[in-house]
Amino acid sequence: MGRELKRVPLDFNWPINKVWEGYINPHYEQCPVCKGSGSTMAMQRLEDLVSLLMLSGSDAMENKCHPYFYDAPLHNTAGKTCGKDMTELTTGLAGREPSMIGYDGCDKWSATKKIIKVAGLPKTWGICPECKGNGIPKDKFKKYDTWKETEPPKGKGFQLWETTSEGSPQSPVFATLDELCVWASINASTFADCKATAKEWKKMLGKDDIVCHKEGNMVFM
Repeated sequence: MGRELKRVPLDFNWPINKVWEGYINPHYEQCPVCKGSGSTMAMQRLEDLVSLLMLSGSDAMENKCHPYFYDAPLHNTAGKTCGKDMTELTTGLAGREPSMIGYDGCDKWSATKKIIKVAGLPKTWGICPECKGNGIPKDKFKKYDTWKETEPPKGKGFQLWETTSEGSPQSPVFATLDELCVWASINASTFADCKATAKEWKKMLGKDDIVCHKEGNMVFM
């Protein structure tokens, strides 16, 4: 989980784990046609199929068969491993071979766009005609797009925030960095279930303390 040290007023009282109101765009509303996806159902189906195709290509490179393909209603290939020519196909679509963890979202998007192009369809194919791909009703988009987020008020207090969501406080506000680090060593993790000592927290949070005081926060993982 991403962590962030913020300097806020000592009496700052925003609820723990609640996203700060200044980070939430009040003009967000899902397009009623595409439900916020920005694409038609045909495009979403194509993306699902491409994901399976790319998975098959990365499987072939490792000479294995993903469990999906054992139970899927595949007429000729259920439970079977494709040859390297499948990887050649997916590499051609993605523009590169799969990494150690397979193809990523960019690879799948490249493959999807290439299939649409080869099919002779316009670039606008699959884009929601109502919201033009924004996922937001067209009469709401201007206000949504021009909205600017606002930071919490600056102050002398020290508080730990998460950055996995839009951003929310994870600790009480402390008067000193040392107090926050002691609290974090008991109540917070650095990643998943990993813990750190107060000294380690201070090293992570305080190593750029001059910058922290000047800019109001410091981001780390």
